[in-house]
Amino acid sequence: MSDIFNFKIPAIPDYEVSYYFSNSESTHSEHAYPFHMHDALEIYILLEGDVSFAVGSSLYKLSEGDAVITRPNEMHNCILNSDFTHKHLCLWFECGSAFLFGDFISHEFGRGNLISPDAEAKKELSSLYGELREATDSKDTQRQFYITLQILYVLRKFVSTESSTQSLPDALAAILLDIDENFREIKGIEDIISRHFISRSTLNRLFREYLQTTPKKYIESKKLSYSRLMLREGKNVLDACMEAGFSDCSNYIRLFRNHFSMTPRQYRNEKKNNN
Repeated sequence: MSDIFNFKIPAIPDYEVSYYFSNSESTHSEHAYPFHMHDALEIYILLEGDVSFAVGSSLYKLSEGDAVITRPNEMHNCILNSDFTHKHLCLWFECGSAFLFGDFISHEFGRGNLISPDAEAKKELSSLYGELREATDSKDTQRQFYITLQILYVLRKFVSTESSTQSLPDALAAILLDIDENFREIKGIEDIISRHFISRSTLNRLFREYLQTTPKKYIESKKLSYSRLMLREGKNVLDACMEAGFSDCSNYIRLFRNHFSMTPRQYRNEKKNNN
């Protein structure tokens, strides 16, 4: 008698995926999208373009077919390095199932975000992207489910905590590490200038050249990201504000609303009601 194999898949009460394709032939000029974060797992796949991705204090240079994974609430932005067409697929997964998504969210913040499949896998993935487009056009939900699972399966093989990062000047790398570790105590760019013996103009130039943002916006994004974690854990608005390193609660509420189109209280209540 042949061996009998049996397995069970942990229950997936909600398999929720959002995604979009950007296949425009239009050339996009060199620029960067603002630093932001999501409540879901994001998988960005570069199909065509000259792109880098900043995640936390790491900067990744992508080749076509590469993917970047960012955990819920992991700060990131996409940087277009030159005038080029920018074709990509972006997927967001509600990642409550450790069985499906554990490998994708096990990395430390700002580490191991780049997925670089080999040539054979990139060819397979390219075929899957085309099938997903067809399933989307035909509104075939079951097929969309199977294809997104297949994409996860192929990418999972290449998840690595040691993904290579783009080289940064030593001064900028040290500053980003300092902000990562001490953003709650850093009040503004004057603190960075005095701690690292760097001029304001050089500091601004490094952030603009490599991250396409300003030191002030970068620090604010770090603080906002941490405050969201506090709100999700049930902290009240004042505690989240103070623990994230903001000294002015009214300014914190204004920044939060500008970034996320809702107040901290509304965000806290929304997450509380969804739990």
